[in-house]
Amino acid sequence: MTKHSRRILPVVGFSLTSIVGLAGCSTEEPYIRPFFNFSSSYQSAPGGAPVLMTNNAWWEKLSDKTLNALIARSLHGNIDLRIARERVVEAYTGIQSVPAQGQLTPSGSIRRQGGIGSDSSSETRSEAALGANWLFDPYGLRRQQIQAASALVEVAGAEVDAARLTLVLNMTNAYVDLRFNQRLLILRRQQLASRRQTFDLTQTLFDKGATTKVEITRTEALVTETQTQIPPLQAQIQSLKNEIAVLAGMAPGTLGIDLDSRIQQPKPNMAPNTGIPADLLRNRPDIRIAERSYYAAVSEIGVARAALYPQLSLGGSIGPAREGGSQGIEFFFGPSIVFPSLLDTSIKARVAARHSQARQAHETWKATVLEALQQVENARAAYDGSARSVSSARRTAQLYREALDLTRDQMGRGDVTIRDMISAEEDIADADVVLADTIRQLALNFVLLNVSVGAGSNVNGDGQLPEAVAQVSAD
Repeated sequence: MTKHSRRILPVVGFSLTSIVGLAGCSTEEPYIRPFFNFSSSYQSAPGGAPVLMTNNAWWEKLSDKTLNALIARSLHGNIDLRIARERVVEAYTGIQSVPAQGQLTPSGSIRRQGGIGSDSSSETRSEAALGANWLFDPYGLRRQQIQAASALVEVAGAEVDAARLTLVLNMTNAYVDLRFNQRLLILRRQQLASRRQTFDLTQTLFDKGATTKVEITRTEALVTETQTQIPPLQAQIQSLKNEIAVLAGMAPGTLGIDLDSRIQQPKPNMAPNTGIPADLLRNRPDIRIAERSYYAAVSEIGVARAALYPQLSLGGSIGPAREGGSQGIEFFFGPSIVFPSLLDTSIKARVAARHSQARQAHETWKATVLEALQQVENARAAYDGSARSVSSARRTAQLYREALDLTRDQMGRGDVTIRDMISAEEDIADADVVLADTIRQLALNFVLLNVSVGAGSNVNGDGQLPEAVAQVSAD
């Protein structure tokens, strides 16, 4: 037996009429990409105009092969970076989770039925059916859901760039601090050797009656004071080595890159007047995260607004049918329309909430841009100032070293006292430490300047590990 409806044409006509009537009811909220006038904001750039910065792998300008190998290894093995990449995969499933407009639902069953008794009979019956449903989307609901989910994928991608930039920042800073502490350890050992010589000289002069016990005690105290400064430096060096290994995704002690050779503080050679990138919005991952979050929030307005309108769908089912002793095919097909509740005010409240969230996201974007501008300007000023400080500190150390040589010459002629000699040694020791610290600050400010403009966030770590590490190993 076959069942069918003789009113299919009126049904289809009603459906098409409803679709046409609802087609003009799009709930999509217009999105206008946020804009910021940068040209009047960069006070320190030449002429106040942005300049494109192309030094994506800026750490290579430090000319340190060990650092290059560490960056390559960390981009390859850092665990936080791997987690960030997995979040992109997770976010992508949000697009796939958006329900499809059409659905086919097969179903089936099999059963054995019968009675109890000698005259009873049993039979096996099987049934199968195929249900179909098509949800019309005149408001663009599904498209807006996909847009919002796609924006979140882009947010996750920008978070990968942010994680990469943070990794490069932390690795470079740790390496700069490591070389500074290693340099400081060398200086302390040099100072210890110099103070021991001064102590021996003082002891000789005391034996000749040319100085006092006070001077001997003072020079010996300086020796022990320097000795106490060495163990904390050694501990700090080991701590930084452990930090570098973990950043590279390795257990402490298993890095496989020699950090005790070629001990030299990184010295940037980039002029501070490098300009600001015209595409700062693209370079800074946090700004891209804020902009895509705003886009997703705007898309969610339309998604929430669609609940205020009726939902129209066409559905049906087809399957075998039994009636009496005959068999046939049974099917039905028709439209359905679901109206929102007339008494439910929560839907309008959700729409208002989405509007508020979109406004918050826009303000967050503006705040992120302003903070980025502040960081760039501060980083430029800090780099410029530290570059001048290095020059002055280097000149100061040179002058104190010349003064120490003159003091030693005069002491040999008896023109100065041992106290003058100690004072001259203290001056040169302090000047050397200040010079090492200013070089460290210059390198840290160089790192900060590049990170603040987003340079390095798009660098690709694939394929860099073998070449960079092999070069260090060969050297």
